[in-house]
Amino acid sequence: MKIRRRQRGHAAVEAGALSDILFFLMLFFLIISTLASPSAIKLLLPKASTGQTVPRQVITLSVKSDQSVFIGGRPVPFEGLQTELEAEGKRFENPTIVLRIDKSLQVETLVSVVDAVNKTHIPLVLATEKSKQ
Repeated sequence: MKIRRRQRGHAAVEAGALSDILFFLMLFFLIISTLASPSAIKLLLPKASTGQTVPRQVITLSVKSDQSVFIGGRPVPFEGLQTELEAEGKRFENPTIVLRIDKSLQVETLVSVVDAVNKTHIPLVLATEKSKQ
């Protein structure tokens, strides 16, 4: 009588699914690494018990729909906008201009105002309303 032995199967590891998972992990880490700021340098900064933040002073520049220009609440002729902004900027240590412009104005008006502000070398921020979604 012959004893039959069971045939043993050969052990094999399927690597197809493993390579897919590794590919997706690599893709995920590449995308995340490009979103991080590459120029950011992480430093351990010293701690101090006293400190002071340097506030930025705001110069409000408003342009109404009839193209009248206001610095603060004071009307300014468009031709003298750059000189008025330079004079206003000298009053503050770190000024920032907040531009409030009517949405019905043409882009050409916006560009001419931004051009006048850029000549003063004062940082500019464009004020907008929060959209309701």
